[in-house]
Amino acid sequence: MNLNDQKIAYAPYSNKLNLPGDRRRFVFYANERKIKYEKANINELYDIVYVTYGSNLSAWITYKKKNPTVKIIFELIDSYLIQNDSLLTRFKGFIKFITGKENRFFFNYKSAITEMISLSDAVVCSSDIQKADILKFNKNVHVSLDYFSNDISHYKKDYKTNSKIKLVWEGQAYTAANLALLNEVLGNIKDDVEIYVITDPSASYYLNLYKVKTKKILKNLKFNYHFVPWQQENISKIIANCDLAVIPIIPGDTFSWNKPENKLLFFWEIGIPALTSNTPSYKRVMDIAGINLYCSSADEWIDKINYFSNSKDSFKKEIANISSKYIKKHHSKEVVLQKWDFIFESLEIVSN
Repeated sequence: MNLNDQKIAYAPYSNKLNLPGDRRRFVFYANERKIKYEKANINELYDIVYVTYGSNLSAWITYKKKNPTVKIIFELIDSYLIQNDSLLTRFKGFIKFITGKENRFFFNYKSAITEMISLSDAVVCSSDIQKADILKFNKNVHVSLDYFSNDISHYKKDYKTNSKIKLVWEGQAYTAANLALLNEVLGNIKDDVEIYVITDPSASYYLNLYKVKTKKILKNLKFNYHFVPWQQENISKIIANCDLAVIPIIPGDTFSWNKPENKLLFFWEIGIPALTSNTPSYKRVMDIAGINLYCSSADEWIDKINYFSNSKDSFKKEIANISSKYIKKHHSKEVVLQKWDFIFESLEIVSN
């Protein structure tokens, strides 16, 4: 299939195509392969429409039913099918409907997701755990991770540690609550570490209906930290100047616990070693790479931070070299692009 012979539309996460979900995924692929596309208009007829989770799913479900020959690719990069029930998950369908983000009211918004999955010609997700669930509704499912090299301007070169080890956490503000997992850990070794928290000044909740200042989210932290506002142009420089990245995930939250390895690979590409919770994705990737830097208890976090801090500079650099080899083998630009190629090639296979 020659994609430039097809009329392709993209239903994005953001109108300016500047959110990570846009620039690190479909937009990156289209730009690299020089594929022409336009922002999707529900009133236009296309050959292929790439629909993201943040779109008006009910509108695209209706669109597909009216135009069954149009190929729909649906991107669902988070574990919404296995997300714990909460106030938000129960009322998401209602909130989306009354705010005009959905044309139909879904009593349980998961039903919108499963209907979209079932009608689509291909589904893109970000983990094997997700894929196993989605396969119950659609047999053409692909795992594709973010490509973030275009967001990286600085790479770590110096692996010397000063008297205090510099830890760094980076992420979206609403996930910063996971840092509370390190309260006991950093309380025990507070004189030996500095921690930098890189995130947005505020977090949006309930489909952007209201915002919370990040410092309010972080009020439960029982350790001192340096707050750094997230800015694309300097994020990699700040990370590269630290010694060890941390990715704590509080157990029990199936949504966060089953996230893919994107964050870990982002740190690895910058060149900084990372210490993580033992989630399925982080554990799997580190086991393949041959690195044992994941933790299942506070004692293990303390032991591994101390071990890393007291290790020779050559050991820290070797960890970074091993991580870099993993990136080159499993997550290079060409590897990522080939996976995207196969997503679109699968549309032709399905139609046959």
